[in-house]
Amino acid sequence: MARALPLLLAALPVVASGAEVQFEGSYRARGRLFDTLSLNRDLGDRSEAMSAYLEHRLWLRPRFLVSDDVTLNVDLLGLDNVVWGDQPGVSTSFVDNASPAFDYTLTAPTSATDEYAPLRDFTLWRAWGDFQTPIGRFSVGRMPLHWGSGMLLNDGVHVNPHYADFGDTADRVQWEYLIRDQFILQVAAELQSEGFVNDPEERVDDRAAYSLVTAYRSEDVTGGILLRLDRNRAFDFSMFTADGAVDAQLGKLHAELEVAGQFGSGDLDAGFNDIAITALGAVLDAELALDAIGLGVQAGLATGDGRDDQGLRTFTFDRDYSIGLMMFEQPMPVLAATAPNEVNQGRSYEATLTGNAVSNALFLKPRLRRSIIDGLEAEVSWLGARVAKVPERIGDRRSYGMEVGAGLHYLGVEHVDVGLQGALFLPGTYYSNYDDGTLSDFSDSALGVQLSTRIHF
Repeated sequence: MARALPLLLAALPVVASGAEVQFEGSYRARGRLFDTLSLNRDLGDRSEAMSAYLEHRLWLRPRFLVSDDVTLNVDLLGLDNVVWGDQPGVSTSFVDNASPAFDYTLTAPTSATDEYAPLRDFTLWRAWGDFQTPIGRFSVGRMPLHWGSGMLLNDGVHVNPHYADFGDTADRVQWEYLIRDQFILQVAAELQSEGFVNDPEERVDDRAAYSLVTAYRSEDVTGGILLRLDRNRAFDFSMFTADGAVDAQLGKLHAELEVAGQFGSGDLDAGFNDIAITALGAVLDAELALDAIGLGVQAGLATGDGRDDQGLRTFTFDRDYSIGLMMFEQPMPVLAATAPNEVNQGRSYEATLTGNAVSNALFLKPRLRRSIIDGLEAEVSWLGARVAKVPERIGDRRSYGMEVGAGLHYLGVEHVDVGLQGALFLPGTYYSNYDDGTLSDFSDSALGVQLSTRIHF
């Protein structure tokens, strides 16, 4: 099916000759180098030492304008993070299970030989239709999810695209009504089915979600509230989410604020019963533009669990919300596999303490940006983070450490976006004071470099 898609696209202008086609998309070539994500250079053969690789990512979104009121949208992914010189294969990236309840990662079609292996050369990712009626606009199909700054729901293509790798997706029916071109009312229902179509005893993990959005937009300010209910009837589990987001341009100051709370109860499929969830996440990103200089700050909170009981208080940001090159972006520490093979790609996550998403953390990131010449900017930043709530079992391991970053951003050629970023990560006590009797002392600094080029339209 994947290899037939290019032929299908080539044939579409003939088959759908009455429809206008608009394209949006991008191609990203990204190179990364790290020395060393093991955070301990004295581990001998278990230290990963230096790792370096180049990756592709192609995203295409054709829109078929069937009429003034009807649109068909398609998201396609090509060579999705496939390493240069390698064949498309099974993704082996680290998966952090910090989020205790639900995720929104419907995957692309899988291969005939392995149902868990996505087709990574060219895949159909999403497809949905929109049609306008006198009582509002309806959307139906497999569509991207996005809200606010992308802290909780992130479509994986538009926010911080040099780092985005995932993207939230849902099978969804949505109604939206615009009042006086400023007020938005949106109602939606989603379904994620993991079992049988006919299952009267509800023995399988079928899930549903219902959401309500009220929002306001003007030339300078956009804000709203998302109310969402996720329901798993098989485990009698429900989770309610309230998320408020504001994006404002006030003269030379641009600010984004998002605050979300999650509250739930019931059983989880991991074997936990009578769980109560109370979690809070918040992020602020503001920048003051002063001619050639920009002063910015990014700060956030993701609550964590401070005691062992039936309550879950850990909030986890979306994996596509990135705050650094290494901290909460790369799993750390990463060890060299004792038996390298094509499946583990030579890596072991047995000692990994933090994954690729902000979770149980307080962080602060001031930054300074300066324009050097037309189209070229330089930026320096400092990122510090600590554990939001310290469980008794980790003792005095309160600090994640700090990351000092510097970079260049070039936008001098239309439709081309080039970013060069370097960072030095200094581990805190959360890593350095770790000791499980076999592995300990993850205290060595790590260096990271990323060069990413995007061609977008």
